[in-house]
Amino acid sequence: MPGPEVSQAKQQLKIIIDAYLSESDVERVLEACDYADVAHDGITRKSGEPYILHPIAVSCILAHMRLDAETLMAALLHDVIEDTEFNKEDIAERFSKTVAELVDGVTKLSHSSDKEYNKAASFRKILQATLQDPRVIIIKLADRYHNMTTLGALRPDKRARIAQETFEIFVPMARLVGMNEMADNLEHLCYQNLDLDMYNNVQDALLKTKPKRCEYQTKWENNLTSLLQEHKIAGRIKKKNNNIELLRHFVKNDIDLQELTHSHAFEIILQSIADCDRLAEILRNSFQVLHYEDHIRRPLPGGNQSLMMRLKGEKTTLSLTIQTELMRKAARFGVVLGENAPQACRSAIQASMQNLNVLVDGECAKTTFNDLLDYLHQEKIWVYTPHGHLHELPQGATAVDFAYSASLFLGNHAVGAKINGETKPLSTPLQSGQVIEIITDVLATPNPDWLSFINTQKARRALQNILRDQDLDEQRLVGQQALNRALKLFNRSIKDLTQSDWENVLEWRHINSPDDLYEQIAVGDLLPQLVANHLFAQDAPQEVAASDRLIQGTEGIDVKYAHCCNPVLGDPIQGHLSRRGLIVHRSRCHNLLHEQHLHPENIMPLQWNTENTDEISFSAYLSININMNDEQVSELIYQCRKEKVGVESVRPHDGKTYVNIVVHNRKQIAEVIRNLRMHFGFPRIARLAQPLNTAETSIAS
Repeated sequence: MPGPEVSQAKQQLKIIIDAYLSESDVERVLEACDYADVAHDGITRKSGEPYILHPIAVSCILAHMRLDAETLMAALLHDVIEDTEFNKEDIAERFSKTVAELVDGVTKLSHSSDKEYNKAASFRKILQATLQDPRVIIIKLADRYHNMTTLGALRPDKRARIAQETFEIFVPMARLVGMNEMADNLEHLCYQNLDLDMYNNVQDALLKTKPKRCEYQTKWENNLTSLLQEHKIAGRIKKKNNNIELLRHFVKNDIDLQELTHSHAFEIILQSIADCDRLAEILRNSFQVLHYEDHIRRPLPGGNQSLMMRLKGEKTTLSLTIQTELMRKAARFGVVLGENAPQACRSAIQASMQNLNVLVDGECAKTTFNDLLDYLHQEKIWVYTPHGHLHELPQGATAVDFAYSASLFLGNHAVGAKINGETKPLSTPLQSGQVIEIITDVLATPNPDWLSFINTQKARRALQNILRDQDLDEQRLVGQQALNRALKLFNRSIKDLTQSDWENVLEWRHINSPDDLYEQIAVGDLLPQLVANHLFAQDAPQEVAASDRLIQGTEGIDVKYAHCCNPVLGDPIQGHLSRRGLIVHRSRCHNLLHEQHLHPENIMPLQWNTENTDEISFSAYLSININMNDEQVSELIYQCRKEKVGVESVRPHDGKTYVNIVVHNRKQIAEVIRNLRMHFGFPRIARLAQPLNTAETSIAS
C-alpha cells in the first residue's frame, strides 16, 4: 500500500488532469503512475522520501502546462529504464511505442566508465531525440526543474555542480525552445545555488527598497492606465516580476545596486497588433523613450513577439513588453503550444532546431557536447528572409553563412546579397534585424576563399564537401588561384615564388609538391592567407615565440596581438592578415569589424590552443565605479594577489578607479571581477579594451 505522501501526490495529479484530459486519457495517465510506483518500489531519494514522488511532481509540472497524456505518461516513467529492471520494450508493450520512445529519449547513457563521455553522449542522445519529438526536451526541462527545487538534500559541491550544469545547458535550451517561464525559474534557482552571498545581497537590496519601488510602480501603472482609457484602447496592465531579469543583469555586471532598485517592468496585453503599434506611438509622444525594439515583425529566438520599450521617468526607468494575449502565452511556453503557437513562434523555434541538427551530425559525442556549449553561449544575431522567416546565426556571421543557413542551393550558387535592399558582397558581416536576400547564379560554384570568413559549421561543412568532390585537376587550379589572390596583399604572385620559397613552404607543411599545397587549400584544410603570411610577413622571427603557439594552426606564422582590443586567452578571436603578420583581435573589436567591411579576404577565424599556457601572461584593464582612497587601493591589490593576479597600476580618475592587471586567461578576469565586486559592495566593474591613457571610455565586450 502506498503511503499517505504518495496517495496525496497521485490525487493532486488526478485533480489537475481531470480539468482538461478525457476520461480515457486520465485512466491511461493514472495507470502509468501505478506502473512507475511499482517499478520504483523501495527506492528512495537523498531526502529519504519515496522516489515515485519525483516523477509524479514532474508530471504535475507538465500537467499545469496542459501537456497531452503521452507526455505525462512518459514523465511518470522517465526514470524507469535508467533505474529499474524494466526496459523500453516493456513500456512499449504496456503503453505505446511513442511513450517508450519519449522515455528512452530522456534516459541517460552509462555504457562507459568515463563519466564525462557518458554525460556528453547522454546530451547528444537528448538532442537527437528532441529533433524527432520536441516533447523530449519538455520532459527533460520539467525533470531538471523539479530536481533543482530539491537540491537541499545534496552536498554543497554537488548542488553547485548541478546548478552550473543547469545554467550552462538547460536554461539556454529552455529559451531556445521558447519556454521562457521555465528558463526564468531555472535561472533563479541557479543563482541561489551558485552564489548565495550575491543572491542574498540583491534580495536584501530589493527588500529594503520595496516600499519606494511600490510607490513608483503605482505611479507608472496609473499613468499607463490613464493613457489606455484616454485613447480607448482595450487591454490590461500587469506588473512584471522582473527580479530575475534584474538579478541577471546584476550578476552579469551590467548594472549596480543603485540602478537595480530603480528599474520597473510592466506587461501590457492588448487585443491586436494594431493596438500594440498605436500604443507604442502614443508612448513615444508622452515619454522619453530610451530604447525601442519591434519584435512583432522580427521575432526573437524561441518565437518571442512583442514591442519592447524602455521609458525614462523622473527618478526611475520602466521596461514595457507590449503584446497580444497569444504572443504572451507563446513567450511563456513556446514549443509547448505546438501547432497552437503563432506561425512566427513556430518558425523561430524551427530555425533553432535546424542549428541543433547540424550539431548532432558529427560522430564524436564529446565534440557534439562541446559544440552544443559553444552554440548555447555564443553571442548570436537574428536576421530575416524577405518573407519574415528568422535565421539565428553567431555574432560575426556573413551573408554566405546566411545563404547556407537558408538552403544548400543558395549557398552553393550564391554570388552576392541584398542587405536591407542594398547589394553587398557575400563576405559582409551581418547585424541583428537585417533582411537578407541572396543573389544566385546557377552556373556559379563555391569559392574556397569563403573559408577565410565564414563563421558557421553548417556553411564550412557544406563548402568543404563541395570542394572535396571536385576533380583533382580542378582542385589544384582552384587552390592555385586562391593562393594567387592571397599573395596580392604582399604585391606578389605565384610566379614570384623562388625555389627557396617553395622549399620553405613544403617543409613547413610536411608535403612533397606544390600540387599537394594547392589541394590542401582547395579543400579547406589550409587558408591561402596563412601561406602568404608565412612567406612574406615583414620582420618574421627566426624562431616562433611561445606566445605565438597559443593560436591553433599558426606554427611558423608571425603572430601579433592587437593593442586596440588586447585579447586574452579564452576571448573569442579572429585574425587580420596584414603585411606585419597575423594580427589577433577580439571578435567584436571595432577595428576588426571595420577591416572586415573593407577587406574581408584578410579576416580569418582563429582558435586558442589551451595546452601548456600557464606561463603566458596578458594585460587586462578594468574600470571600477568607485573613487578609491589609499586604503581601498591597498585592499584591491591584496585581493588581486590572492587570486594570483598581478597589478601593474591603479589610478583613480573622474570618480572611478582604473586598474591594469596581469592574468593568464579570461577566466581569471571573471574571477577577480567577481571577488572585487563582493569585497567593495557590488559596484559595476567594466573590462576596458585599452588602458585609461589610450581609451578612457572604450569598454571591451
